[in-house]
Amino acid sequence: MVITAITRKAHRWRAALPALDRWRAVRSTLAFGLCFGVVTAVAGIGNGVFAAIGCYVDAYGARDPYPRRGPVLALLCGGFVLAFTAGSLAAGDAWAMTAVLAVVAVTATLVVRTLHLSGPGSYFVVLVSALAAFLPPVDLAETATRAGYVALGASASWLSAMSGRLVRPYGPEERSVAAAFRSVAAFADATRRAAAGHPPGDTTTAQRSAYTAVHATWSALDDALGRRTAPAPRRLALHALMLRLEVVLDTVQNAAERGGEPVPAAWGPWLRGAAATVRAGRTPASWPVETGVGAAWSPGGAGDRTPASPALPESVHALWPAPLPPRKSLGTELRLVLSSASPAPTVALRVGLAVAVGTVLGWALPLMHPAWVAVGAAAALQGGPGQQPSQRVGSRFVGTVAGVVVTVLVAQVYRPGVWATVALATVVHGVSRALPPGSLLARTLLNTPVALLLVNAALVSGPGLGPLAAYRLLDLTLGMCLGMAAALLLVRGVPLRRVCAAVSAAVSATGPAVRERLRTGTAHAVSEGTAWQRTADLWTMHASVPAEEIRSTGTADRLWPTLLAVRRLLSWNLLGGPTPPAPDDGARAGVFLHVLAGAARAGLPGSPGLRSALPHPLRIPEPAHDPELHRRLAALRSALERPAPPSPGAAPPNDAH
Repeated sequence: MVITAITRKAHRWRAALPALDRWRAVRSTLAFGLCFGVVTAVAGIGNGVFAAIGCYVDAYGARDPYPRRGPVLALLCGGFVLAFTAGSLAAGDAWAMTAVLAVVAVTATLVVRTLHLSGPGSYFVVLVSALAAFLPPVDLAETATRAGYVALGASASWLSAMSGRLVRPYGPEERSVAAAFRSVAAFADATRRAAAGHPPGDTTTAQRSAYTAVHATWSALDDALGRRTAPAPRRLALHALMLRLEVVLDTVQNAAERGGEPVPAAWGPWLRGAAATVRAGRTPASWPVETGVGAAWSPGGAGDRTPASPALPESVHALWPAPLPPRKSLGTELRLVLSSASPAPTVALRVGLAVAVGTVLGWALPLMHPAWVAVGAAAALQGGPGQQPSQRVGSRFVGTVAGVVVTVLVAQVYRPGVWATVALATVVHGVSRALPPGSLLARTLLNTPVALLLVNAALVSGPGLGPLAAYRLLDLTLGMCLGMAAALLLVRGVPLRRVCAAVSAAVSATGPAVRERLRTGTAHAVSEGTAWQRTADLWTMHASVPAEEIRSTGTADRLWPTLLAVRRLLSWNLLGGPTPPAPDDGARAGVFLHVLAGAARAGLPGSPGLRSALPHPLRIPEPAHDPELHRRLAALRSALERPAPPSPGAAPPNDAH
C-alpha cells in the first residue's frame, strides 16, 4: 500500500511538471555547443562569445510552421547582425547609443509582431544590440569581424531550427491540431458535467481554452501556406480535420448555451484519441458526429452514441482555403500592425522609451556592466506570454536572484576555465530551450548563469563570476524598475480607443460576409477571409490587453463575449450548407451589423457610451430560412450591450429593447 501511494504521488508530481521539448533541447545544445566551441578553438573565447550571442536566435520560431519559420527566422538573423553592428558603431557616444538602442527596440518590436514570430518579443534583439553598444569602441574592421561571428551563430541556429523539416515537415501544424482536439475534448467534458449540475464556471474556462486553441491552430495553418497556391496533401487533410472540428466545437457550444441533453460521454475520449493520432502523423478514421457542411448536430436523445465513420464530403474540400484569409505582403502586414486597431505601436513606444532611459542611466551611473539596465527595462516589458508587466518583473527578479545565487555558490568552489565555460554554458542553454513558453521564472534562472559565464569569459581581466553576478543583479533590478516606471508613468497600456477600433473593425468586416452569404446562398471567399482576418486582429487585441496592464481592468473579460459572438457568426457563415438566396435578408443583416460596428467605436462593450450610441429600438433581422442566424445576431448585440457571459440555457434577447 505504501509503495502504491508513493507511486501515485510520483505520477501526480510528474504530471504537474511542465512538458519539456526534448528534441528542441538537443538541437539547441548541438548548435550552440558546436558554434561556441569551434569559434573558441579557432579564434579564442572572446570571439566565441559573439558566436554564442548569435545563437540566441533559437529562442524564436519554435511553434511556427516550417514554410514561414524559414523566411522569418532568416530575417531575424539579419536583424541580429544589423542590431549588433549598429550598437557596436554607436559604442562610446552616450547619445548615439541612446538613439540607436531606442530605434532598435521600437523597430524590433514592430517587426516581430508583423512577422507573427513566436518567442520573447524584441527582448533578445535589444540584448544583442545593448551588449555591443556598451563594449569598448573598436574600428570598422573589428566590428565587421565580430558581426561575422554573430552571423555565424545565428546561421547555426537557423539550421538547427529548420532541421526538423527533414524528419517531420508538418510537425508544428500537427502538434497544433492535436492541441486543438484536446482542448475541445476538455470543453465537451466540461459541458457534459455542467449539464449534470456542476458549476457553469468550469464550462466558461474550458470554452475559452477550446476557442483559443482552435484559433491558434487556424493561425498555424495560415502561416503554413507560404506563397504556394496549391497546398500539400497533408496540409489539406489538416484543413479538413479542422473544419470537422469546427462543427464539433460549434455543436458543443450550442449544447452549452441551450442546455438540454448533454454532450455524449464518448466524445471526450474519442477526441483525445484523435489528438494522439494526429500528433503521430496519421488521420482519424472516424468521427463522433456527422460533419457534412450544414449538418451540425444538436444534442437531444443521442445518448452515448459511438463515433460514426462518414466519408469526407467533397464540400469540405471545396471550402479551401476558407477560413484562411488571402495572402498578404509584408507591407500590408506592417500597415495592419500600425493601424488604429493594433496594440503594437503602444507596446513598441513603451519599450523604446524604457530602453532609451535605461541606456542613459547605464552610461551615467558607475555600474560594472551597464548594458543590463537597458536590457532589464526591455525584459520588464517583453517575453512573458499572457503575463502582466508586474508578473513578468516578479518572475524575472526571482529567477535572476536564484540564478545569481547558484552562480556565486559555484564560483566559491570552482572557477571554470575556457572549455568548462563552453561546456557549462552549452548544457544550461540547451536545458533552458526545453522549457515551455510560460516557464518564465525557470527560464530566467537558467539564462542568468549562461549570461554571466559568457560575460565573464569576454572580460579577460574582469572581476570574476562572484562580483559580476552581484552587479548583474543590481543592474538588472534597476532596469526592471525602470521598465515598470515606464509602464506606470509613460504609457499605461493599450489605449481604449484602439481596443474599441479593433472591436468595430471585426464587427464591420463581419457585415459584408453575412450579407453576401444571405444574398447568394453560399459563403463569399473574399469577404469571409477579410472577416476572419479582422477577427484574428481582435484575438490579438484580446490577448495583448491584459499583458500590457499594470493592474487588471477586466477589459479582456468584457471583450470575450463579443469576440465569441463574432466568431460564432463566422462559423455559421462557413459551415452552413447552400441555402436559397435572400437578398432582402442580407441587406437587413448588413445594415444591422454596420450599426453595431459604428456603436462599438463609442466605447467598450457594456459601457454607457456604446449603449447610448445604439439606436432604440433596433430590430434584429429574422431570416426566414435560418432562425439560427437570428439567435447569433441577437447574441452579438447582447454581448456589446451586456458583456457578462450568459448562463447556460439562457434565452437570447428579443428583437428590440
